Amino acid sequence: HNGAFWDSSWRPIPSNLLQCPSPPAIANGKPSVQASALFTTGTSVNYSCEPSYSLTGQASIYCTASGTWSPPPPRCEGVLCITPEIENGRKVAGRGPVYRPRDTVRFECDPGYTLNETQCQDDGRWDPSVPVCERMLQCPSPPAIANGKPSGQDLAVFTSGMSLNYSCEPGYSLTGQASIYCTASGTWSPPPPQCEALKCLHFRGQNQHHKLSHQDTVAFECDPGYTLNGSLQIQCRDEGTWDPPVPTCAQEVLCIAPEIQHGRKVAGHGPVYRPRDTVRFECDPGYTLNGSRQIQCQDDRTWDPPVPVCIQGKSESIPVFPMLLSIVSGLFHSPKIFLKN
Repeated sequence: HNGAFWDSSWRPIPSNLLQCPSPPAIANGKPSVQASALFTTGTSVNYSCEPSYSLTGQASIYCTASGTWSPPPPRCEGVLCITPEIENGRKVAGRGPVYRPRDTVRFECDPGYTLNETQCQDDGRWDPSVPVCERMLQCPSPPAIANGKPSGQDLAVFTSGMSLNYSCEPGYSLTGQASIYCTASGTWSPPPPQCEALKCLHFRGQNQHHKLSHQDTVAFECDPGYTLNGSLQIQCRDEGTWDPPVPTCAQEVLCIAPEIQHGRKVAGHGPVYRPRDTVRFECDPGYTLNGSRQIQCQDDRTWDPPVPVCIQGKSESIPVFPMLLSIVSGLFHSPKIFLKN
């Protein structure tokens, strides 16, 4: 009333303290005041920007005696990072052209150089700071090993952290660590492996005698009374195994040599009797054969018929016809001839 001004507590405001309107709003920022506050002459207000924006102009404005704000309010402009560039390398991710907060750039150095990753911050800085491609210590060519070779032989540069794998030629086994790596000091670690000739397991078979014919071949033969099951000769292969497998000697099925008193064997003199071998007997003069004249060795190591006996008494009279049969039978039971190898 009568041109007077009153504050929020209904206290009169002197005419020389005029009020200013609420501080001007700005995009992406705000003043540090409450909406219900009174802004009298001399009152100041500070502006601040939202993250990722920077303040341009005066951060503080004040209410003048004429009821206006001065100076003009500031502006909040988006923060941009300077385009990062490095020597001896290139950007492989985040090529711009504009870089805003939290934009990232990934670099790659030329061979023989190393670096890390960096990120644009709210204040327009890169953190970590734009990296530098520094020359790395290089390792020499990987050590050569006998009867083996490393991977990566087509590479010209070996930098820190690189690893290589070794492999052996056929017939050799790798001993030691297969992989080595280039250390920061420019040396290879651990020491390279070795390729040693593969050796087949030594064996000493029961009832076997092995003969070494040359470096990787073994020939076998069994003791008398045993049969070889498997190959007569085996060879040590590149992978350290025997080919064919090591044979075994199995005991043969043999019949006990038949003997009679007062008589003799006239066919099948042994000395070894295997299944289906036959023996024929004859008694001395004055003795008679009791049993079968011819017996055969069976699979169960027995003779069938049983071994005969010669009993003292009248000698056998051998008719002419049976004698002829005996001669003919003898032709078919003549000794066998075996060809070995």
